[in-house]
Amino acid sequence: MTKITPQQRAACRLCVTENLPFALWREPGDDGFRMICGSGAPRVEPVFGGSGGQPAFVMAPFRTDDGNRAWHLPAEVLITADGARFWTGAGFSQTPVTPAQSRLAGGAEGGGIQAPATTVPVPEPVSAPDYEARVTRAVAAIHAGACDKIVLSRVDARDLPVGHDLCALADDLARVHPHAFVSLVSSQPTGTWLTATPEILLHADDTGLRTMALAGTQWPDPDSDPDTDPADLIWSDKIVEEQGFVAAFIRDAFAAEGIAGVSETPPATVRAANLYHLRSDFRAPAAPEPQLAGLLRRLHPTSAVCGMPRAGAHDFILAEEGDTRSFYTGYLGPKRVGAGTRLYVNLRSARVLRDRILLHVGGGIVAASDPALEWQETVEKTRTIGQVL
Repeated sequence: MTKITPQQRAACRLCVTENLPFALWREPGDDGFRMICGSGAPRVEPVFGGSGGQPAFVMAPFRTDDGNRAWHLPAEVLITADGARFWTGAGFSQTPVTPAQSRLAGGAEGGGIQAPATTVPVPEPVSAPDYEARVTRAVAAIHAGACDKIVLSRVDARDLPVGHDLCALADDLARVHPHAFVSLVSSQPTGTWLTATPEILLHADDTGLRTMALAGTQWPDPDSDPDTDPADLIWSDKIVEEQGFVAAFIRDAFAAEGIAGVSETPPATVRAANLYHLRSDFRAPAAPEPQLAGLLRRLHPTSAVCGMPRAGAHDFILAEEGDTRSFYTGYLGPKRVGAGTRLYVNLRSARVLRDRILLHVGGGIVAASDPALEWQETVEKTRTIGQVL
């Protein structure tokens, strides 16, 4: 069973106490967590094509002028189930090379771990009537020809119990969602985020590239068999159309960057927590960093989290939501920690404050969308993290 190690927990506690950046994550299907932490401040740098070679955990917001630039949380110390390793400037060593690395690996003892305070703005929750009105305006804009699809989101705020433990929440998420990318990430410029995302944005290593088109959502009837066979689900024309938009967007991105040899699977039903989606998988040969930088710029934000055409949908979202998304529907993941770089869309995620947690949820709006059903879809999506609170 997935478990955060005592050394990882101690390092988390020290980082929270001293406001140092850290990232703790479990890859889909893995048994254990990895963790990176550092004493240096995060920096905004290119993900692909930059000059630095230090491994890092990266986080990019939804709104960005350059999709290839993200916050880099430096990996001065890497802690796995096998213990700690230390960045030397050329690779990882079994021995600390600085006093700061020795302190991070030693960590601090104590009780539950809560999020540190940051100055990142806190968004306000959105009520059902307000969200449904927003969906109605999006549908009207689509019928007027402004866009084919617009992805809207909202915030659901909940109180956290006194003495809660973020590491325990991350552990529970990993246990409940074995096929998701589960992470707990914290730094002063990003805030603290808890994520259990099913969606790959871009995996890139020497063996090739991988991404996916994930769109459309269904949730089983609570009174029906909990072991619903995905093959039995029927998808509406609205959802098939929505998934098709996302797949076409990805095809165009590969083609525009001149990446050939791309393979694509037909759409298939997959389960993610209590939800079902349509997914197509894309694979391509390995590519040089300049091409990867261009591809990432084209992919982020994807039509699955923004809409199509992207520029028009992006403008509509900012007009309706402002900057409330922050890092929700951005991307995150380890860079050069192990094999290659593995970026995931920051979905099924929550911003964690000292005593509250802000669940970020949303859905794709097309011409046939019904405001009440779109609200209910967001309610169902809160259960991914909500069930472990």
